[in-house]
Amino acid sequence: MVTVDGHNIDYQETGDGPAVLFVPGSFSTPAAWSGMQKRLPQDYRFIATSICGYGGTDETRSLGDLDMAHEVRVVEAVVRHVGAPVHLVGHSFGGTVALAAALAGNIELLSIATFEANPVALIRERGRADIFRATQEMSRAFEAAYDGGERDAAGRIIDFWGGAGSFAAMPDAVQDYCRATTFANVLDWRTAFAFEATLADYAGLNIPVLLVRGGLANEAMVEITDGLAASLPDVHMSVVDGASHFLITSHAEQCAVLLSDFLARGSG
Repeated sequence: MVTVDGHNIDYQETGDGPAVLFVPGSFSTPAAWSGMQKRLPQDYRFIATSICGYGGTDETRSLGDLDMAHEVRVVEAVVRHVGAPVHLVGHSFGGTVALAAALAGNIELLSIATFEANPVALIRERGRADIFRATQEMSRAFEAAYDGGERDAAGRIIDFWGGAGSFAAMPDAVQDYCRATTFANVLDWRTAFAFEATLADYAGLNIPVLLVRGGLANEAMVEITDGLAASLPDVHMSVVDGASHFLITSHAEQCAVLLSDFLARGSG
């Protein structure tokens, strides 16, 4: 655990070698990366944290203070604790946080790898106001369902990204964790819509970036990933066939191969 200004931040570390920092997404903890980590070469220093409101990381946001800076501070604190440049790896909203941390420019990064990162503002910038509006309406309906006491409101989000039935297929313990952290995801969505980095901003990231999405990704994710791929100056993009949003667990082996190859190019 790392403590900054009296707030706890999740910190887990194993191994030796170049530092790889894993940032899970909403409803997740470092455990989300275990399937990939055990399939990666074991000559890296694996570090993992959690974003605000999940795992051992305290929630510092509120409905009146939703700036992405809260999430960026988590990543920056962990990198400073590591004491070395890192390869930054993020999934879903954790991937968005990773990109935001890179854009902030306060830490030394060797590379970034994202698995279905979702900076939603890019949908609108790419001229798909219809998809952006539908995504926004979905998130508002989710928040209203949570406020109304809907027990499985989190399932709306899980199924939006992963496809119908994704929440129902999750183990009971995972469903329970999603229920317990639903308000954190309400804040995640508000933070995400308030984060308006542009395609031009991403064009200024002069480090290697791996973008991975599932072959079954929804249209919002396809627009986001294509926008990032067209803007980033040093980008490697891959699509995992048959995978949807939760590919880091459902297709851990394929994702580990992609990440391993990417890291090998940047660790020499």
